[in-house]
Amino acid sequence: MWKFFNKVRQVFNLFLIMLLIVAVTALFIYFLTTPEQRGTTFWMSMGFLLFALVLETLMASGIAMRSNGGKEIPAGFSKVILGGLYFIFVIAMSIWNAFAEFSVTKYLLIHVGGLAVFLIPMVLMNMATLRMSGADRKEREEGSQNLSSLANKVGYVLEDIKAAGLDVPGLSNLAEKLRYSDPAPASRNLERELENAINNLASAAEGKNPEEISRACVLAERALKERNEYVINNK
Repeated sequence: MWKFFNKVRQVFNLFLIMLLIVAVTALFIYFLTTPEQRGTTFWMSMGFLLFALVLETLMASGIAMRSNGGKEIPAGFSKVILGGLYFIFVIAMSIWNAFAEFSVTKYLLIHVGGLAVFLIPMVLMNMATLRMSGADRKEREEGSQNLSSLANKVGYVLEDIKAAGLDVPGLSNLAEKLRYSDPAPASRNLERELENAINNLASAAEGKNPEEISRACVLAERALKERNEYVINNK
């Protein structure tokens, strides 16, 4: 919860800084123009300044609130930079209009063109981010299915051990840890080591030797622990 409020505070601080810039720019333009010059394009400048302020704040909020293991951070920074450049563009055009006194149509076309230049890359990055998010969801679903399959295999081993009148306490605990582990994928080597450890456990259970089963169970727990630590450290 504290991390969430800290992120909100950071975004709010950025909003206040940008709001101050907008206010200073607005006052600067106001004193640059005479009452007769403060027509439609003057108020258009004020509107575009507020729009740029909101847009950049939304971009900053997106990068602050999202995590996704850091995978979206590069795209988020790129969008923030593009939003910042658009913010600067709007300020520059607003000040230029105070001197050049563009017609309403020309001034509107300048801003529409500028928005398109910065908005199109943002849309493309959003499409790439959505595609990446879809791939992440697919990986998590596959990871969840894999962990569930391994947990079921350990469950079958546990049933066979109980049917043979043996008791290996660690098996039940291992099955629970597999079911509730983070489904985010680890490295291929660690996932393969965990799968091999569970297969070795199943093979050891065929011999009905409690010591071998217990040893294989410890090795499987160790492989699962290494796998989970990798996932946590790469969040």
